[in-house]
Amino acid sequence: MAKSSFSPSPSVLLPGRGTVWSLFRDLWVLAKARVVSLLVFTAAVGELLAPGGLGHWTAALAGLAGIAFAGGAGGVLNQIVEPSLDQHMRRTNRRPLAEGRIGRGFAIAYAGLLLSASIIILAVWTNYLTLALTLLGTVGYGVVYTLYLKPSTPWNIVWGGLAGALPPLIGWTAVTGSVAAMPLVLVALIFVWTPAHFWPLAICCRQDYEKACIPMLPVTHGLERTRKEIRNYAVLTLGVSLAPAFLAQDWVYGAVALLSGSWFVWMALQLKKMPEGPDMDRYARKMFAYSITYLFLLFTWLIVGKALMAYGMI
Repeated sequence: MAKSSFSPSPSVLLPGRGTVWSLFRDLWVLAKARVVSLLVFTAAVGELLAPGGLGHWTAALAGLAGIAFAGGAGGVLNQIVEPSLDQHMRRTNRRPLAEGRIGRGFAIAYAGLLLSASIIILAVWTNYLTLALTLLGTVGYGVVYTLYLKPSTPWNIVWGGLAGALPPLIGWTAVTGSVAAMPLVLVALIFVWTPAHFWPLAICCRQDYEKACIPMLPVTHGLERTRKEIRNYAVLTLGVSLAPAFLAQDWVYGAVALLSGSWFVWMALQLKKMPEGPDMDRYARKMFAYSITYLFLLFTWLIVGKALMAYGMI
């Protein structure tokens, strides 16, 4: 069966055909649920680290739901803007809008529903600071990054990454209503981790980005400069990752951060000195995969360390 082409007409409100399961799967992909799950996880860590966070479980659950819905809305907005670009990339050309399985009008309505649910939940069960930060992140990714940064500057992922770095702070404010040093450090950690996490994938997809005319760093500045920046941001990530250990006096987390961050830097150094070719591309994808595990490990051990200290085990 021939691949259907995308129609930009906003009058297409409902998906064309398919089972209920395939529609659910398309809605899952439209909302970028896998990416959103990482946002929710880091927000949950922010809530658990906050003083008295477990005592405000209603606000905590509402905060996570609000972040999930808002993050999903941002993912849909991103794909509404970029179906023609997605069609040029192997990583994204099977998305529902790129293939025309779902119409643009339906996607707009879906994004509006998700965002409305987020606003209502956060306004009713958390506080206006949390709502404002969540909307800032959604607009930052779905509008500022997608419409302005991504098509215009190779440093798009640096500044656009701030939107994805906000969830630990959002989780913290959901249960406390205030800002503190720890969540700000976690925001800084994700902010500096994002380029070192994403640019290895951009190396693997550089030909697709060039074909789609997206000015990602490997396309505009070449592989050598990109690998140098990956190394720089990996080193910066290691440095920032140690700050929570000093804030919380948590040396178990500090040891985990030092070891896992050192491996991240070592991978960046290995990537930098590899000759261009398929082996380098495979290693770049391997580093991309490790970077996700690395961030998960850091945030998990923040909670483990707090639990161990709470029970007097360290």
